[in-house]
This record gives sequence, structure tokens and C-alpha cells, in this order.
Amino acid sequence: MAVHHEGPGNGAADLAARYASAFAAYLRDRGEQGLGAAYDLGREAVAAHLSVLDLAEAHHAALRRVLESGGSPPAETTLQAAEDFLRESLSTFESVHRGYTEVQEVARLEHDHAQQLRSLADASVAINSSMTVQEILQLTADAARGILAADRATVAVRASSARLPPLTATSPEQLGPGLPDPSRLSAQLMGRGKELGAIDVVDRAGRAYSLRDRAILDQLANLASVAVTNARLYERERTIARTLQRSLRPGALPNVPGLAAAVRFRPAGESIELGGDFYDLFKARDGGYAALIGDVQGKGPDAAAVTALARHTLRAAAEYEHSPSAVLTLLHRALREQRSDDRFITVAYAHMQVAVEHVRLELACGGHPLPLIVHPDGSVDGVGRLGTLLGTDIDPLLADVTVELELGDVLVLYTDGVTEVRRHRTEVFGTAELTELLRTCGGLPPDEVAERVEAAVLAASDGRLRDDVAILAFGPTTQPGERAGILPDGPSTEEING
Repeated sequence: MAVHHEGPGNGAADLAARYASAFAAYLRDRGEQGLGAAYDLGREAVAAHLSVLDLAEAHHAALRRVLESGGSPPAETTLQAAEDFLRESLSTFESVHRGYTEVQEVARLEHDHAQQLRSLADASVAINSSMTVQEILQLTADAARGILAADRATVAVRASSARLPPLTATSPEQLGPGLPDPSRLSAQLMGRGKELGAIDVVDRAGRAYSLRDRAILDQLANLASVAVTNARLYERERTIARTLQRSLRPGALPNVPGLAAAVRFRPAGESIELGGDFYDLFKARDGGYAALIGDVQGKGPDAAAVTALARHTLRAAAEYEHSPSAVLTLLHRALREQRSDDRFITVAYAHMQVAVEHVRLELACGGHPLPLIVHPDGSVDGVGRLGTLLGTDIDPLLADVTVELELGDVLVLYTDGVTEVRRHRTEVFGTAELTELLRTCGGLPPDEVAERVEAAVLAASDGRLRDDVAILAFGPTTQPGERAGILPDGPSTEEING
């Protein structure tokens, strides 16, 4: 049949004429050939994009013409033949509709699966960006419930220690009444060949999970397994690092009769307890005490290693040398002999003799900011003589300066993290601001002086330190010896009133 494309009306008219002719021929012989003609008419109607209504209209017109002609077989026989002919012509439409419905269903399933894979990819990014096991579990539970469109999901893993209860997460976090006779789907979490736990998805009774649902949940379980394993390794390494850092930090300041001292220490960076800044106060030779503060170039573990070397070297050198410049010279040599990374260091080192209401000290500064004395009347004086850096290729130039501290005086030693606070590349707290602040601290004890300096630095930096901060303040006192506690999980704060 030639299909006309001038318009839907022409195609329908042509179909009606040929349908009437084929139907009349079928009524004459009732053979399979006639039914074949009906099938061909239906197929051509589909190809011409005609509707079922067009075919039905052509059929009714042909039947009406036969019945009105009066020369047809009995009406009942004619109607049965008409039904057979129409059914045959419509069979192509039924096949096309069934195929279209199947294609639609396949497309829907493919679209749903694509959405599941996209959600799985988003969950993968979130899960692998998390650093704690509990956060990973919650993200996994939320993803399982959302991707599979389930009523609820639970994830549970064994704790890292057999003495601890399992870690769990549910989605939603607040579970309501359980479903009667629920349908479940589970997947195991495995790590390093051992079972870590499982994901359990629960939905309404009678739900049939597809093979794709199972594959999606297995993939999610694999993602969560890797993330949990990595998070535990990270936590283990972080615990080891924290333990080592604490072992390198100085303990509580010693109880020195006649001396009040306080320290504030804040390393820059999260979960870091020891960086490039360090301090110490310890008993030295000749019945004196050594007080020091230093700063290693850089931050992090490498700087911490130099920090440990410097502290132990200074303590050892103080047993053999009296003058601060000689002690710093020995430190310089040790750095040159034991380090090859060319890291330099700055140190302010004082050797003290503490008497009643009076402290006499010798001070040397190897490239370090000069300490400041806060007098009871609020006046502030810089003391010492600036020397050169330690640990470089050039032998340092160092000088010893004698400093006398009277009752009420407070000597403040600090690192450049105090006086180089910048915001948007502009200095907002420097030496001038520190000096101005200390002028308001006249008559205050060392602990309050150190507290005010620390608070000012944190305020100027909005609490986001870009460099380590260390402050050591001390001065003569008439109070008996007393030792304050040390804060193990936060910034170090120590005070002695002795």
C-alpha cells in the first residue's frame, strides 16, 4: 500500500477504501488469505502513524456498507466474520503497544539504575572525605536507605577493641516502630580479609529486591569497608603521633623557690601538639636555673624533630657551660653535625640566680626576638642583644647581657608567632602592639600577663593561628612554692608561684 503523507485525512481515507474492499473479499471466501489482508492493513496503518480510532472507523464504515447492501450472509454470521477481521487488523497495534510498554519499562529501569549509580558516586565522595568511623557509618546508612528507597538502614561494625561495644548508625537516626514481617537485604563489610560488620536494609513486607539492588548494596559495602579501614589506620597513626608529641613536650614547670612563672603554648594546625616553637625551665649548674624559648624554621613533624634535638642539647650543654652564649654555641654545633636539612633555629636563653625578691640573669639571644620586661609602673623595656641565627653555615655572633629583675618585674619571652600575626597579608599584631599591651600589665603576676598576651594574639588572628605561639613569663616573688596542673589535651598552661 502506498502511504500518503499529505495529511492524516488522506491516509485515513485511503485506508477506509481499501479496508472495505478487503473486508468484502473476506466475507466471500472466509479464508486465511483474507485474514492476512486484514493483518497487512493493520501493519500499514501503524507504519502510516494512523491510530486505532482510524482503523475502527474504517471497519465500521465497511461493515455498515455490507449490512446496508442486503446481499450479505445473515447478520449474525457477518458480525462474527467482522469481529475476526477487526481482531486480526488490530493485532499489529497490540504488538506495537506491548513492545512500547516493554521499552518504557526497560527505560524506566535503566533510568532508576542510572540514578542509583549517580547517588552511589555522590556517597563515595562524601564517605571517602570523612575522617571518623562514626561519620562514615552514618553516611553509609543514609546512602543505603536513599539509593534503595528503603524504609530504614542500619550499619554496624566491630569496635577496634574487643572490650568496646560495636559502632552503629541508623537512617533515619531516630527509628520509629518496626515494620511487620519486613523484607531485608544485607551486605557484609570486609577489611584486610576480616569481617568488619554489615549493612542491613529493611523495607515493607513483600518487596522483592532486584539483582541490581544487591549489586548496589555490595558496592556501597565495599566503599564503606575501605573508608572504615583507612579511617582506623589514620586514627591509629594520629594516636601514635600524639603520644610521641606529648613525650617530647616539656612537663610541668619545676617548683623554683622565689620565682613565679607561667607559660602559654599553642601549636598551629589541627591535632598537632608540638611544632617549631619550644620552651623550657630547668635546674642548671652552680645552683642556677635555665629559662629558654626557641623557634625552629617551619612547622610539623620535621620541625618537631629539631625541637626535640634542641631541647635535649640545651639541657646537656647547661651541665657543662655557664654562660648562655657558650650554651647556644654548643647547640649550633650539634645542629650542624646532626642535621643536614639546613633548618635554622632561634633561641633566647637565660641562666638565672634566684634570690629573695630578686632575680639576676645572664641572657643571650641567637636570632630570637629580644625579651621584654614589664615593670610594676607599666613601663616596658627590651633587654638583651640580638645575635645571629643558629644552625646555619656561618658561626653565630652571640653576646651575654646581665639583667636584674626586682619584685614586681615580669620578663616576657615569646616567639615570632606572637608578633607576626597577619590577616590578608597585613600585620595586625606586631612588636608595637605587644609592647602597648604589656604597658597595661604593670603589677600583674606572670600568669595574668601571659594570659593577656595569648588572648590578644588569638583575637587578632580570629583564632586561626598561622604560626606556633609560645609565651614564657616569669619574675621574682615572695610567695611559697606552688605548682599548677598541666592541660594534657589542649594548649599548655603552667604556673609556679614559688
